[in-house]
Amino acid sequence: GWSKKYPFNDGDLTICGQVLCNYLNSAEKLGTEVPWPDLRYIFGEIMYGGHITDFWDRRVCNTYLHNLITVELLNNLTLAPPAFKSPDASKMDYVHYQKFVEERFPPEQPQLFGLHPNAEVGFL
Repeated sequence: GWSKKYPFNDGDLTICGQVLCNYLNSAEKLGTEVPWPDLRYIFGEIMYGGHITDFWDRRVCNTYLHNLITVELLNNLTLAPPAFKSPDASKMDYVHYQKFVEERFPPEQPQLFGLHPNAEVGFL
């Protein structure tokens, strides 16, 4: 968890989603690999990282990004314990992929991210 509250908002998430979409579309159009390290840097040091002032909180953010923003994200990456894996993006279109995640992703809770159940106490 974070050592303090940060002003993250829906706009941060929306912009990161747009950046990710642009990079994925560009890589597909150009027939190149997705530059995952670039995306991790943009999200972790600029978009979300721009809000983070504590060294250890930045380290937590970058650790999450290092483990989640990878090529496996679109092909069988374990996104949530014990066994929720990302679907294979090559086997379904965007609408079905989104529906799969929305319907099957487990409820958001601290344990989902490897945190203690009390991690959300300050936000109730």
